[in-house]
Amino acid sequence: VKAALSCNDREAILNSCEYGENVTIDTYRKVLTNDLQHLSFEQQTIINKQLALIKIDRDLLKSMHESMVAISLKN
Repeated sequence: VKAALSCNDREAILNSCEYGENVTIDTYRKVLTNDLQHLSFEQQTIINKQLALIKIDRDLLKSMHESMVAISLKN
């Protein structure tokens, strides 16, 4: 089990999660830019709130990744 959670595996997992969050953010932004006329005000509000939460999660993942890299460089 410990080998499965090595630094490289953790880094790969965080990279994958960050990538997924970035793709999601791009998709939300495209919807808000290209399809705004098809969304009600309520739908726009929901999508904007969700986008804000996804950005927070992505930033947390990025911070975790940076911390992990910094720790691995010290060792």
